[in-house]
Amino acid sequence: MILSAGSKTFLVGEYSVLFGGSAVVLLTPPLFKLQVVKKYTELIGVHESSPAGKFYAKHRDIFQDLSLTFADAHREAGGFGASSAQFVLLYKLMLQLSNREFCIKDFLQEYRSFASNNGVLPSGADCVCQFSNHHTYFDSKTCTAEQIEFDLPNIAFAIFKTNFKVATHEHLRTLQADFDISELQKHTQNVADGLKMKNEKLTINGVNNFFQCLCEMSLVLPQTKETVSQLKKDNAILAAKGCGALGADTIIVLYKKGTKNRVISIANDLGLKTVVS
Repeated sequence: MILSAGSKTFLVGEYSVLFGGSAVVLLTPPLFKLQVVKKYTELIGVHESSPAGKFYAKHRDIFQDLSLTFADAHREAGGFGASSAQFVLLYKLMLQLSNREFCIKDFLQEYRSFASNNGVLPSGADCVCQFSNHHTYFDSKTCTAEQIEFDLPNIAFAIFKTNFKVATHEHLRTLQADFDISELQKHTQNVADGLKMKNEKLTINGVNNFFQCLCEMSLVLPQTKETVSQLKKDNAILAAKGCGALGADTIIVLYKKGTKNRVISIANDLGLKTVVS
């Protein structure tokens, strides 16, 4: 048996969702995979100190006589949710083997118990998105999620990998407990509403404004700021923002349909690697 989960990217909300806000998380190819073979008990491709590794150790008896091999679609490049995908796929397998129903609150409680690092806890929004295998709007205050579509008539998106990486768990330790999410949350809600109503202007402005807020709050690397600035000089690119901790891992671009090749060329010239287009 092979279980799979897509790659995640926070369109908006990666900071506000940590403090009771919401997020819009996109799910794209390529897929992370977990191969399950009835053989002998082993886990390959998952570090024992990761949330998935700790989850596996706790429930090892459930995985008895199974050889589990995790395949990273991005070859450990980072930024697309390999660690969360590991946890999601092991959790899905556990539910199947134990004949249990999915409960989002139990799922998040278990994930957070293993992801705790004496700092700000991860929201689990990425895990919920990868579990559902669909673009997701996640509200951390109510612990609810709903599938959301990216189906704008004149706009497509592309995701590019940068040459930078910030360790998310280490970064979370530096955030203050009195983090003000009001402006971030406003723009996140605008993006969610824009996608639901297929309102292109609301979506574009929401993404750009969210990123601008992150910049003003010193939550974006200088390199990412410069790259986004260069990208937006072309009028085919309607919105752009860095994603991940400090906007370092990836850059998402919303562009006019019909200009894909031009946008990819611009991004590649800036040293970005095309992952989704």
